Amino acid sequence: MAVAEGSRAPAQRPSVPRLLGAQVVYQLRVLVRSPIGSFATLVIPLMVLLAVNLLYRGTHLASRGGIAYAQFFTPAMVAFAVVNACYMSVISSTSLARDEGILKRLRGTPLPPWIYMTGRLVSAGLVALVSAVVVIAVGAGVYDFEVIWSAVPAALLVLAAAMFCFSALGLAVTVLVPRADSALPVAWGTILPLCFVSDVFMPIDSAPHWLRETASFFPLRPFADDLESLFNPIRGTSALHWQHLEVLVIWGIASATFALFTFRWEPGARGLRRRGSQPRAAFAVNRVRGMFERAAERPARVQPAGRRRLARRDASDTHADHADIQPTVIEAIEVIEGPAPGEDSSVPGR
Repeated sequence: MAVAEGSRAPAQRPSVPRLLGAQVVYQLRVLVRSPIGSFATLVIPLMVLLAVNLLYRGTHLASRGGIAYAQFFTPAMVAFAVVNACYMSVISSTSLARDEGILKRLRGTPLPPWIYMTGRLVSAGLVALVSAVVVIAVGAGVYDFEVIWSAVPAALLVLAAAMFCFSALGLAVTVLVPRADSALPVAWGTILPLCFVSDVFMPIDSAPHWLRETASFFPLRPFADDLESLFNPIRGTSALHWQHLEVLVIWGIASATFALFTFRWEPGARGLRRRGSQPRAAFAVNRVRGMFERAAERPARVQPAGRRRLARRDASDTHADHADIQPTVIEAIEVIEGPAPGEDSSVPGR
């Protein structure tokens, strides 16, 4: 059927791959234009890698087959870079977009929500991959880190499972973040303790058994152990630890399911300040001072209408009482003083 002259053909929505690619490019541009986000995602893992390897340069780990410390710590920093890009960055950026109303406005556009979220998570995975490559390149170029090329395919599979797991976990944690200013404390407060007990910042071979078992329950230690084992030239192996991959996949599916049913697209009541509300005083001195200022500025109380009517009624009753008393007093004075001389007939005239 031909389109009538003067009428426009209905616009066709772009395909799903095109929309997804546009969202990935948009999220990458947002990250590049944010100095804080770029610094936290790309620079912090490199700073930790350079500082710690500089301190322990020349040290060998007997518990890991006598490998150099750089051979252990470089894969550990790859794991930290992935967690930093896929977990902490997702929590902070998603919470900020929700509190600023960006997610709420997106719900009113023709863009499907799942494409927007998928683009956000895919961009986080790409940033994590770039950060991991940069960490390995710096470790190999500065600290003689040995890259085992036969283990690269298995390492890529482990990285993909970890990116999915930590991105979904970060999306689930945003449900528990009340405001955007609480996102980074929640992210760092939940991941830093795991880094210390999950073979990321230091090996925990001499730690108590219960601590190692507890750390193995969370996804960070299986991820870090797999990377360290794949790039260990003495005791390592290029075979995959399927049990560790199961832990990552289970955490990822559970987190994605939780986020699917509980994710909030609009700011919560705690994240919004009521219109006209005053900020609370932080100290008792300010509260007492504000109380005195409000008491000084308070106008005189106006009596309600009922009380004013009662007051007028009492005043009128009092005036009537005075009016009734006044003639009685005059009569009493006349009785005491007696009549005037010209008015009394019993008194003979002179």
